[in-house]
Amino acid sequence: MITFVYVAKQQNPGFERHLVVSSGLTSCEVIHSKESNFAKAYNQGLKKAKNDIIVFVREDVELQSQDWASKLVEQIEKSEFGIVGIIGSIIVPMSGLVWEKDEPLVGRIWYESYESKNEHRFSEAFPSQIIEVVTVDDALFIVDRKKIHSNFDTSYKGDSFYDLDFCLANYEKGIKVGVTFDLRVVKKGFNSRDQDWINNQKLFVTKHSNLPFRLKPKIIVNSGHVKIERTPKVSIIICAKGKPIELASCLESIYEKTKYPNYEIVVVDIGSEPDEIRSMIEYIKGKDHTKFIERPIEHLPSVMEDIIENQIASDSELLLFCDPEVIILNDAVSRMVKAFLEDPESCGTLGIRMHNRNNMIRHFGLQLFSTETKEGYELGIGYQGYQSAYRYKNKVVKNVLGTTKDFMMIPKALFDKIGGFNKSYLYSLEDFELNISSILEGKKNIIVGSAVCYYLGNDIPKFMPEDFTTLVNFINLHVDTITPFVELLNVT
Repeated sequence: MITFVYVAKQQNPGFERHLVVSSGLTSCEVIHSKESNFAKAYNQGLKKAKNDIIVFVREDVELQSQDWASKLVEQIEKSEFGIVGIIGSIIVPMSGLVWEKDEPLVGRIWYESYESKNEHRFSEAFPSQIIEVVTVDDALFIVDRKKIHSNFDTSYKGDSFYDLDFCLANYEKGIKVGVTFDLRVVKKGFNSRDQDWINNQKLFVTKHSNLPFRLKPKIIVNSGHVKIERTPKVSIIICAKGKPIELASCLESIYEKTKYPNYEIVVVDIGSEPDEIRSMIEYIKGKDHTKFIERPIEHLPSVMEDIIENQIASDSELLLFCDPEVIILNDAVSRMVKAFLEDPESCGTLGIRMHNRNNMIRHFGLQLFSTETKEGYELGIGYQGYQSAYRYKNKVVKNVLGTTKDFMMIPKALFDKIGGFNKSYLYSLEDFELNISSILEGKKNIIVGSAVCYYLGNDIPKFMPEDFTTLVNFINLHVDTITPFVELLNVT
């Protein structure tokens, strides 16, 4: 059914038994090669193998999964994938060093031993799925010989870059390359960077003059029906200035995707040009659930206070703040309400998974991190998963730091108790404090990873210095409560 191919100075019967036993198959072919040129050795394996499914594996690898082969082989044979590994990348940079940044990487691997502290998880795990990438790592990868169009290039000496070249050469000829999450692998050692490695890198970037090569990641979206026992009123508040086309796209996505029956939309214009306002009013005219209000004040905390106090429905139970450049990709509202109803008494803010126009993650919640320096610790802020390919969870995640105002739901009673957005913030970061205030009230903030949105804008999130100072001062007043939510990074 499958053939294993490995390279070692001496044949290793114990390693071969380990491969066969872990596979769960009664018998497997194992081909050993003493050839130091991995490309030559693996081409020989492609030629000699009795089976079309060939597993190329390094000798310093240990397989922790059991009985994995039958199901995975069937999945690969029925798919369009010709090459499948356990970690890979959606980007090949001009340097050819696909591992120089974590964000484009997909998959997981353990180094040295099978312990949680040694797991390198570059993305969320997606069991029973193969996620498309451009290249895979040579710790272990599986080839369907019937599908590939290019063999290994023997110009690469030793054990480096031949794997990247093989993947890219086949990918450019239409062969899909992917990562599986159904095989747990421990890599006992690290590949050396010798003179062959240096020469191979030069060869790779010279041969592939079209670098960088980028693959747009797939946005994983659940579109099934969401069953909800109770339907509390949701007030969706969208503050817009200009960009009537983006606003129309945002509203259209809400109308199309939202199956939730009990909501209203309040569009608040905060200073658009007269022709833009006319365009917005014309689009909204006759739309159910929707009203348009002009408040030419750009200070959002002040605007929100006025709107929530005077313009939303009296029976509103949940507030949902939405950026006008957001498009929802599924029934995000229902999914958020369902998460709220699981424990409404302890629920704080609720957020979603937000993708950028390049399909990379814009955010999967807020992030506070502390970096150790010679002078002490420095506090930093950011977004979880920012610009990563698949670093998110496609499920509800509870007790997180919080979410951004791009698409944030919060119980109105909690919002009122906190006092709304702190008006001391001039341009940004009022959402950070609101989330922290929710935690201080004893609530658990939630990210609903199965609720998915798309951000149309090109802007990079910016945090103004004066607002950052305000936030730091607030955090310093509540260090003991906030510390469990702060990540320690770059310890030196």
